[in-house]
Amino acid sequence: MKNSFFPIEEAPFLRILLPFIAGILLQHFLPFLHAIYIFSLLGIIFIIKYYNSSKFPSKRFINRHYFGIAIFFFLISIGIATLFIKQKSEMGHYSPNYKYAIATITNCKETQRSICCETEIKEWIQQNGQTIRDNQKVILYFKPDDLSRSLIKDNVIIFKPKLIPIVNSKNPESFDYASYMKYKGILYTQYLNTQDWKRLGYKQDKSIKGIAQELQDSALEKLKRDNFSETSYAILSALLLGNTKEITPEIRNTFSTSGLAHILAVSGLHTGIIWSLLYVLLTPLVWIKMSKLRPILTLIFLWIYAFLTGLSPSATRATIMISFILFGQILDRKGTSMNNLFAAAFFMLLYNPYYLFNVSFQLSFISVFSILYIYPVLYDLINPSSKWKSYIISIFCVSAAAQIGTLPLTVYYFHELPLLSLPTNLIIIPLLPFVLGGGILVLILNYFEIPATFLKNGLDQILIYIEHLAKIISTLNFSSIKNIWIESHYVLFLFITIFTLVWSYRSRRSDILIFTLSFTVLFLTADTFYKSHPIQNAWVVYHDNHNTTINFIDNGTNYILHSNPEKQDSTIEKKARNFWMKNRIENIIHIKDNSDLQNLIIRQPFIYFKGNKILLLNSGYWKNKKSTYLLPIDYAIISKGFSGKLSDIAELFSIQTVILCSDLNYFKHQALQKEADQLGIFCYSIKKSGAWIFNTDTQLRIPSITSN
Repeated sequence: MKNSFFPIEEAPFLRILLPFIAGILLQHFLPFLHAIYIFSLLGIIFIIKYYNSSKFPSKRFINRHYFGIAIFFFLISIGIATLFIKQKSEMGHYSPNYKYAIATITNCKETQRSICCETEIKEWIQQNGQTIRDNQKVILYFKPDDLSRSLIKDNVIIFKPKLIPIVNSKNPESFDYASYMKYKGILYTQYLNTQDWKRLGYKQDKSIKGIAQELQDSALEKLKRDNFSETSYAILSALLLGNTKEITPEIRNTFSTSGLAHILAVSGLHTGIIWSLLYVLLTPLVWIKMSKLRPILTLIFLWIYAFLTGLSPSATRATIMISFILFGQILDRKGTSMNNLFAAAFFMLLYNPYYLFNVSFQLSFISVFSILYIYPVLYDLINPSSKWKSYIISIFCVSAAAQIGTLPLTVYYFHELPLLSLPTNLIIIPLLPFVLGGGILVLILNYFEIPATFLKNGLDQILIYIEHLAKIISTLNFSSIKNIWIESHYVLFLFITIFTLVWSYRSRRSDILIFTLSFTVLFLTADTFYKSHPIQNAWVVYHDNHNTTINFIDNGTNYILHSNPEKQDSTIEKKARNFWMKNRIENIIHIKDNSDLQNLIIRQPFIYFKGNKILLLNSGYWKNKKSTYLLPIDYAIISKGFSGKLSDIAELFSIQTVILCSDLNYFKHQALQKEADQLGIFCYSIKKSGAWIFNTDTQLRIPSITSN
């Protein structure tokens, strides 16, 4: 056991990585134009102090920390500059005045309402005919027809650019789609009708990434020709080559619930297994006194494999880390695995600082770190007494270490905790060398057109067994705990608790254990006092451009009413899932126009819910109606289908608040908002301000908090 968290001499890159990450985080969360100058100036000041003091030999050693502080500030500045340059480069050269844009299709898929294509704009054509070269990524949605359905990768198109920024759905706790796309380098989107674009031809991508994609496509085609069963091909193409397009939602859910989701994406685990297989196969080189050739050939083969995965970020990340180790062996310089991990992270972030916010990057980095840091502790605690026990315990400890370390992120992002993942991984992970090795061998034999029927059949049976086991585990009632919601500060709390507990054991220091326990008690005490209470009684009108959905929450019971029952939108459960999960709301019940419940009475267009009188306006029924008495209404919800004027409604009802739904068209929305202002009625726009959430316990509207 080490006597500290880990000796800094074994991982000097940590000193570089931490301030560099701090700079990236500063630029991301607190972008400040002059921050880079401030930290650079601080670095210069401490450098000057160091060199001034170094003139006196007696003070040189005492003031050596000035140099370290200066480097710390410079690295923060480099982190800020790296993300700032990345942000600027993504903005591209787009101007609304451009006449045309020429773009290359990089990926296409058909959605429910359109053809969605990721594209790279190569040229902008100005009004005077001059062109500006660019490399800006955008998402284009095409009107579905025979022409748009024929679009494939590397097609070149020309279109009239009217790009708009990608924004989030304005529903509570909604997925931060805008940030997700920004981290992929995509800031803009556009919908194109048939007359707005034209195909120019086909141009093959000759970039390194394009060549890697070609290799992956070629390998996938060869695997497809081997007549694997549909499920086996889907699992093998994901597990071996990183292609998840064939993975169905059913397979994904099955592997997630059983704790095997990590094997469906090429990661450090897969790359590490292939590295181990190569080292075993190249052992004869040591016997013939050519040991230096082993790391060189391993390095070459690993990068070939990374190219076969299409240079997926996780495979590239793992290959870079292993490359540091292999370069050390080639140059006869030993390096620690922990330092190699930090070095790989630094260079990956230097290349693309957005990797820091990528879920895959976070999970794989923490996973490898946990294996390196927690595995020795678990192995030492069990202390197997024989070789065969040692092998089984090693597999168990590696899997357990990775899952313990990534637990906070897994629960935070996926809201699920697999309970049987350890025993399942204990069975499945020993099979992965056979699957990966067999898969690569099948590919090699296919390239040389050598029949591999026996090998293919054996591989098929192993994959069927893995899928069958995952399915059995996932059907068990106790296989996982689902719909777990934790806030982001809990993730930090769990990380601090887990790794300081391990630190206290490794260092055998009781003071660290006391600190961990004290921190845990203080955190939980503070959280108890300041924790927000779940919403159990409220009504919500969601942000949805296609249909208006009203959600009534009555003591945790979940009632859903659609403004147009004939066009019920099944995606509401996807839009509201996180909001319901956070507030522990279950039991979804779809209700009709006329309903009599304990606290909810509906007689379309009138709704009464816990003292709130609501009027739903989604038709032209109220045109030319007259009344001698104004019926008091607390809230009027106006959605698509309303064809009258607000002034007509004001002659029939005394309305306190008007809620304009997001499915209203732009002109109708603007006209109604103007009318409300003229009539002196408070108007709430869901399109502008987000979903309407009204807490009936407090009789207060809750701001729709969305990610930006």
